[in-house]
Amino acid sequence: MNGEKGQALPLAILALATGMLVITPFLGHASANLIGSRTYEQSLTELYSCDAGIEYALWRLKNDPVLTTDTTYGSTPLEPIPSEINGSSFPTTELRFVEDAGATETITPEWQDGEGEHNYNFQASDKGSITVVIGNITATKPVIVELSHVPGQPDYSFQGDGPYTAEFEISSSGSYNILVTLPSENKYGPLGPGPITLSITYPIASYDIRAQKGDRTITVRATASYLATTVVSWQVE
Repeated sequence: MNGEKGQALPLAILALATGMLVITPFLGHASANLIGSRTYEQSLTELYSCDAGIEYALWRLKNDPVLTTDTTYGSTPLEPIPSEINGSSFPTTELRFVEDAGATETITPEWQDGEGEHNYNFQASDKGSITVVIGNITATKPVIVELSHVPGQPDYSFQGDGPYTAEFEISSSGSYNILVTLPSENKYGPLGPGPITLSITYPIASYDIRAQKGDRTITVRATASYLATTVVSWQVE
């Protein structure tokens, strides 16, 4: 029996060494997962916060498509009331007007038949070019197309087979009116040969929206009109 003393010691040392080899990376992995989970949660919170800032700015533009003419982010940041929700402050959300972006919107109002003057109203949220196209039309007497109450604009006189295209320029946002004067006699009756189409394309405002929270930034290009607000591009940094 005396010759068996100390035989359990190597086994104990082996078990201890094996445990250390297993436990050390396990603890390191658990610690890394915990840190990664906290980082991911923070990043996700910042992302959702910036999303909320962008959505708020889009809502503001929907209600006022000419919200600002400032071309830099130096204007006062947008901030809802309350500015803090669930213990978290609202992200820094700014927007800037983009000059000469060339964004347009097209409407197709119902054609107004019959002799005389007919008005087509619309609201442009930016300066630029207006294009009026009248299709599927043949007139034996002149059809006059004008941009009402804007000095210096041409008056178009069309006759014969369409389509007819008229172009105008406006120097600012605002309400405008296209005036179409129809003749009394035409080859195909009132006007023809079939259902007449009218489209009006006019300029709308473009904006860059930037929302920042922590290390996260979202930048969005959007267009804003009195009919709709549309996201053109979305970038996450």
